[in-house]
This record gives sequence, structure tokens and C-alpha cells, in this order.
Amino acid sequence: MDSAPKTLGGATLALETPEVSYVTPVYANEATLGETLRCIAAQVTDRSWEAIVVDDGSPDGSVAIVEDFARRDPRVRLIKKANGGEASALNVGFRAARGRFIAIVEGDVEPAPDWLERCLATLDKDEDVWAVGGYLETPPEDSWIARLAGYEIERKFKTKPRETKHLTSANVVYRREAFEIAGPFDERLINASLDSVFNARLAKVGRRLVYEASARVRHHYKTTGLGYLKRQWAYARYRVHNEDLDLYPADRFLAAHVALAALASACTLTMTPIGIFVPGPGGWVLKGAGPSLFGLALLLQTPQAIRILIERRDPAALLYPPVIVARNVVGAWGYAVGVVQKALGRI
Repeated sequence: MDSAPKTLGGATLALETPEVSYVTPVYANEATLGETLRCIAAQVTDRSWEAIVVDDGSPDGSVAIVEDFARRDPRVRLIKKANGGEASALNVGFRAARGRFIAIVEGDVEPAPDWLERCLATLDKDEDVWAVGGYLETPPEDSWIARLAGYEIERKFKTKPRETKHLTSANVVYRREAFEIAGPFDERLINASLDSVFNARLAKVGRRLVYEASARVRHHYKTTGLGYLKRQWAYARYRVHNEDLDLYPADRFLAAHVALAALASACTLTMTPIGIFVPGPGGWVLKGAGPSLFGLALLLQTPQAIRILIERRDPAALLYPPVIVARNVVGAWGYAVGVVQKALGRI
């Protein structure tokens, strides 16, 4: 049986080839990484495992957290690399992984104790299934912007079919052979669409992907408004490289909302005079097309805000319409940049 030497406290240990290799890409995850590793180690399973944490040049204390954990648990390994993006970190992790199954758990994710076994049960039962991913829960203690981001993703997951075209790299278990067929991840995509492009390659050769709603993880989203919008810019910019833009059933309406936001922002920038008449203090006033369209965009997001407010009893829901409209504006221009870059042969 294959083994790999590992040093712990000056002693060299021979570790048997594990059945499961966790790969955790990390960049500036100091606030969440410790809990991620604790949740990995706390998985209720009899299967042997290793955890490969790839630090992508973190500027914070992420490395120290992994080093401390690895000193206490020899199954955890740290690989440090220069910053190059999540795709490159995942490729480094895969090349170092020895398991029959590759479980990707990002550094801001906390899998439930039964997450691994729920995913592997499907893979064990059906050899035609090559990847299984679970449900993303929103931690209620996170910042208001992180909660709103999470609520929107949960809405998408609630309509997601079991036989799916996309599994997020936040939490997914692949058969090792999937990387030999569809890998490596496209490192030009850096930190967005890398998983959907990879999954599309698997689907193209007839491999099935399954969404297991009972396999649950807590996912911490960006904690600031600027961080959230920067992330959305990346999603939009690289989305043009997806063969299928509707990754979730709810995405069927996303394009219309983004187009409306794009039109509203374009009309505002160009001060397009065409608009609607509304009552004003001095009589009827002509409002520009930009404000009118932004008003419509906000109105269309209001029903979802009301649902969140009722279901979650979270006052942050009142900010949902302006946040989503701002996201759609950023997404529209990010997508436009992506289209231009793709036409020029650049990513």
C-alpha cells in the first residue's frame, strides 16, 4: 500500500493512502478557517482521510491557523504558494491528493458532521454519478450583507433539481477520475466560473452530477458591501465562459433583471430625457428614464424582500432591493467587459 512520510514533532509517520482527500483552497480566511478545519476533523465517518490546505498567498494569519492544526493532527497538510487564484490552488491541491474521492471544502465553509457520508452514499450507490454537492446554509450571525447574499443563494438551491448541471466548489465531492477526465481547473478563470466550466466538461462526456439537499454546510459570504460587489464583478466577468448561463432554474429571470439594471444605469449616465410623468409640487414633472427604470428594478425585487422578511424575520431584508439592483448593475458591466475580453481572445 502506498504511503507518504510526514513529520510530526520530529518523528516521521507513514500514513496509509486515504480513501478521501479534502482539498481546501485558502485566501485570507483567518476568520473562518479554524472552524472549517474543526468541522472536517469532526466528520462522522469510518473512512480514512487527509486534508490538504493550499494557502494562496494569504496576507493574514491563515497559515498560522493551519500550521497549529497540523501539529495536532497529522492528517492535515499545508501547502503554501504565491497568490494565483482559487483555480490554481485547487490544481495544486489535487496534484498532492492521494484519495479515491476528492472533497473540496472552501475555507469559509463549515460542513455538518454527516456531510461527507451523505455525499459518499450517493457515489457508492451509483457508479454513473461522478460528483455530489450539498446545500449552502446562511449563518445567522454573519453581517447583514453576507446574510442577504446567502438568502439569495438559498432561494436558488430550493428550486435546484437533484440531477443538476452545476455543483459549487464551496462543497463538492468528486471521484478522483473526474479530474483525469475534466481537469485541471482553468487557472485563467482565477476565482469564478472555474467550477461550472469544469462541471460542463464532465457533463459533455456523459458524467452525472447530483445535488444532495440533505448534505448541508454553513457558508460565510463576503462581510462587506464592497467585498460583495467585487465578488459579483468576478462572477459576471467570467460568466461568459459558461456554455450554459442558467446554472440554476432561478437564473432564467436573472438575465432580464441584469438587462434592466444595465439599461437604467446607461440611461442615467447619458441623462436620457425620455421618462414618465409623475405629480410634483409645481404640477406634472417629467422624470428621466434612468430613475424611472431604477424605480422599476427596485419594485421588482420587493416581493422577494417581503418573503425574506416574513420567513427570516430579519430586518436586513429591507435592504435587499437596493443591494440586488446594485449587484445587477455591477454584474451587467462586468459581463460586458467579459464579452469584450473574450472577443479579443483574452480572459
